[in-house]
Amino acid sequence: MERDEFANLVRISKNTLAHYERGERTPDADVLRHYSERCNVDMNWLITGDGEPFQVRGAEGQLRAIGSSDLDHPNFVRLPVFSDVQASAGPGAVPISERANNVIAFDRKFLRDQGGNPERCSIIFARGTSMKPTIPDGSILVVDHSQRDVAHGCIYVFNVCDQLLVKRARWRMDGRLELVSDNLDENYPVETFGPDAVDELRVVGRVVYFCRTP
Repeated sequence: MERDEFANLVRISKNTLAHYERGERTPDADVLRHYSERCNVDMNWLITGDGEPFQVRGAEGQLRAIGSSDLDHPNFVRLPVFSDVQASAGPGAVPISERANNVIAFDRKFLRDQGGNPERCSIIFARGTSMKPTIPDGSILVVDHSQRDVAHGCIYVFNVCDQLLVKRARWRMDGRLELVSDNLDENYPVETFGPDAVDELRVVGRVVYFCRTP
């Protein structure tokens, strides 16, 4: 995430952020609260350093901290994180590695409520601005790899010529598939694939959940 985006995220100016970075000022309670709410970071960990930093949405959608015991709880599933694999919200990003290098625990019911299959999901990251404001640059993407049939209006990760793209799918009446950017800037035109070319697309999976990263 860029510094300007982070400053806007926690509702401070760039100058104030610079003061924090240089150690000249300490964030107040409002700044910490905004950071906690928007980045899913535990407030107690921010203030004291105790406990676990990350949070996950529980069965009722509330935020809660992840403890080590939660990782082995049957209600939670460990999703592999492919930090080096980026789906471009822009012109395209080539996968650097396909080796998972981390895990994040999610509540199984929460993922099912999003329309996902918890056992078939993994996490990659979005890079670029073509899907803003829906998906900001650097967002976490939870991708359900079992959903390969493209439904109109849903967001998918596509592999097009060995480039990963995160786009909204839109079917036309003539059977053509359009990959659409939510950013309406003219730099992100609609990409259209005819019936013959549609078969050449590889659907990596449907994006069932996304969120900002700190």
